[in-house]
Amino acid sequence: MICAPGGPALVSWNVTLRCPLKCAHCYADAGENEAEGVLSTDEAFSVIDQIAATGKPVVVLSGGEPLLREDIFEIARYGTERGLVMAMGTSGYLLDHETAERLREAGIRSVAISIDSVDSQRHDAFRGVAGVWERAVAAIKHCRDAGIDVRINMTVMRPLLADVEAVLALGESLGVRDYQVFFPVETGRARGLGAGSPGEYETLIREILVRYRKSDLRIRPTCAPQFRRIADEAGIENSGWSRGCLAAISYCRIYATGEVTPCPYLPVSAGNVRTTPFHEIWYNSDLFSALRDPDRLTGKCGRCDYRTTCGGCRARAYRGADTVPARWCDGLLRPDDPCGEVSREDPWCRYEPRSIDRTDLAILDALQDDLPLVPRPWAAIAAPLGITENELLARMQRLHVSGILRNVSPVFESRRFGLATASLIALRVPEDRVREVAGIVNGYPEVSHNFRRDHPYALWFTLAAPTEDRLDEVLADILARTGISGEDVLNLPTVQAYKIDVRFRLFEEDHGPD
Repeated sequence: MICAPGGPALVSWNVTLRCPLKCAHCYADAGENEAEGVLSTDEAFSVIDQIAATGKPVVVLSGGEPLLREDIFEIARYGTERGLVMAMGTSGYLLDHETAERLREAGIRSVAISIDSVDSQRHDAFRGVAGVWERAVAAIKHCRDAGIDVRINMTVMRPLLADVEAVLALGESLGVRDYQVFFPVETGRARGLGAGSPGEYETLIREILVRYRKSDLRIRPTCAPQFRRIADEAGIENSGWSRGCLAAISYCRIYATGEVTPCPYLPVSAGNVRTTPFHEIWYNSDLFSALRDPDRLTGKCGRCDYRTTCGGCRARAYRGADTVPARWCDGLLRPDDPCGEVSREDPWCRYEPRSIDRTDLAILDALQDDLPLVPRPWAAIAAPLGITENELLARMQRLHVSGILRNVSPVFESRRFGLATASLIALRVPEDRVREVAGIVNGYPEVSHNFRRDHPYALWFTLAAPTEDRLDEVLADILARTGISGEDVLNLPTVQAYKIDVRFRLFEEDHGPD
């Protein structure tokens, strides 16, 4: 299936670069002065309209300090009225009881407040202003009293490595169950600050996993894509953990002046909302398209078995490139463009991809047999092989990204499910709209096998429905939403289905040593 996303799930928006604090790690290098050319109130409303055109994502109003914008409540209220899930990221320094009530009235659903240490002096020193810690703790209480969900954001850097456990305990005492642990990239004021070594990084991730096992806390790592791999190695499952690096996959950042970047730590512009609609940037940017394609990854990230679930930190890969200048890039990945450095291997990852072994061959044999009709079929396949379900899935992922295992697709007798009619549909789609149209088509549950072809009829997909009338309704709705003319459609109904059962045994042969 074509790698075309739906709309973003999360948009972080630096609504201002003004801030009363002087945080040592600030990626935005925020301070007393506002950015030149910051979006006006009317432009902010336009941005919200543009975001809403892609779906109903969570929009985090951030900064700088977002509460310094006089129109912040208007912006939050307008986003709420447009159906977006509005949230805020703040230091808590300006958040008193009255402000919390106004945020609730404006529709803010959740607030993330930064606490980096239980030692108030250490926290204040890191944030650059005395009294910040006490105000942050008070802000948590004000938000909870106002009925606003609270998340604690903690930044993990070498001076604060020992404080993670204590901050989690403090949050629990305040009634907070949701935490975001930031592993910062050395950008902005964080350059040279000491984000920790790769070894310290992985050790801390394992410690967080141990803490996770002991409680029902919701702990979400940020800029730590290896978290998924380390969790798999430890046998810890959590369906709430998303893919490793989300930049341009389900997440992006809007800068104070309207530039859209994959994430706050990767200052490479894919376009500006003042000149290009947000949905065009999201769906059609060359930069975003490249970040969505794991085949563009190079180095060990390109051959890694976790490249589609981790992907490495693209911002660290970019920062690790000696040729990258401190400037906005145009988002075009030309061979001589330093923006192409986003596809390099992540210098913070210690994992070395593995080669194929006998267990892999046995797995490939087992996958050619019938899928067990049990609640956990992967566990049933893994047991006779002497491995765990997690190891089976991890090995399958590695075989997939290495090109050995192309896909695992169940074959259903659709008529037994009540899908009495099916048709192969081909759409004539302009090149510059393929990703946008594919994203719309992929949203229909009646659609499967959506492929892109190098042909005027660029998209080919299967439609299945209980009746011909229902199939026609779905196709008509797709055409209406995409604006594709009926003259640009091939509708090829299924007349007779043929299924061929072919098996290639691998493990039974003598393949020599592992």
